[in-house]
This record gives sequence, structure tokens and C-alpha cells, in this order.
Amino acid sequence: LPISYYGAVMFKFIDLFAGIGGIRIACERNGGECLFSSEWDRFSQLTYEANFGEKPSGDITKTDEKSIPSHDLLSAGFPCQPFSSIGKREGFKHKTQGTLFFDVVRILKHHKTKMILLENVPGLVNHDKGKTLKTILEVLEKELGYEVHYKVLNASDYGVPQSRKRIYIVGFLKEANQQKSSFAWPKEDENSSTIGQFVEKQSDGYTISKHLQ
Repeated sequence: LPISYYGAVMFKFIDLFAGIGGIRIACERNGGECLFSSEWDRFSQLTYEANFGEKPSGDITKTDEKSIPSHDLLSAGFPCQPFSSIGKREGFKHKTQGTLFFDVVRILKHHKTKMILLENVPGLVNHDKGKTLKTILEVLEKELGYEVHYKVLNASDYGVPQSRKRIYIVGFLKEANQQKSSFAWPKEDENSSTIGQFVEKQSDGYTISKHLQ
């Protein structure tokens, strides 16, 4: 079993819409053990397998939530689509039906996962005039019973020499936490990094054409 960089396993998580495993690395470094992963892009699957020694499960829409192991944290970088009532499944009418967020919801609903970490592009804030984010928050808070926090963060504010903004949605199941959580967003690094810190100062020649230079 994977052991964190800091010692024993502290929590168990699942990695949905896993890509090549960026969120998994962060979770494992902070005491997490991955019990299940899902990614349908075959090239991402190959890279993920090379990185972690296991191939992610495929299409999450065809994965039975009952087959997923019980876990403490659900992490998901789900795609953002317009929410529609078209194609509702019989017996489970839901405002997010027809979207991949629906699959996150059905897993949370079944497992009553204690914590959630969702990641998306910053455009989610204004997607469909803000209706998409509003729907997501309403479902998490009112239907599933999570205390929810969200914020757009930029990687360049945390020591990474790249401007990469993402919205993060963090949630804690209220019935698992009798008191309000003490969650706080990480403080920005006052000494932000720039790409110049990592570029060779005395390079000898180039490996690209004069045209590209």
C-alpha cells in the first residue's frame, strides 16, 4: 500500500477524473491512501499507470457506486457541462442528471463521504451566468448536507512558476462533523517564484531551431 511522505496512512481517498494523477500525488504526500481511481482517456490512463503502477477504472458513468470502496475523501476534477433536466433516470430525478457531476453526487450520496475536494477551471464561477456553480453548491449543501467552501487559487501564489488558476471546492459532511470545521485556505507565498529562477544562466547552444528561437 502507498504510504505518505510523512509516515502512516491518515485517510483513504478516491481519485475521480484523475488525469495523470496530480491530485493523487498531493493526497499521498499528506497521508492519503488511494483506494480507487477513474479516468477514461486512454493516454492519461497509460501515464497514470506508469506513475502509480495501476490502471484507473474507465467510464465513471458505468461504474456502480456500490463497487467503490468506502473512503474518507472524494477528490474529483470533473468536467463542466451545462446542467439539464433532459434524460432523467427513472426513480432518481435530479437537477444535475446528464452531467458528470451527477456521478460525483450519486457516489457521495451512497457512501456519505466525510470530505470532498473538487477542482475545476476558474470559468466555472461565471459558467451559464453563474447558474452552474449555484446548482453545484445547492446540491452539496442542501441535498447532501455538506459545509462548503470555494475559492479560485493561482498556482503562482504558492511557489509554482506558472500562472494557473483553478477553482477549488472543499466540503465537510455535517453529520460527520458536529461542529463547524476549522478549515482555512492556505496563505499565499509572499516570495512568489518566476520562471527565471529555473532557466539556465550559462546555456551552451540550443536544442530548437533558429526559427523557433
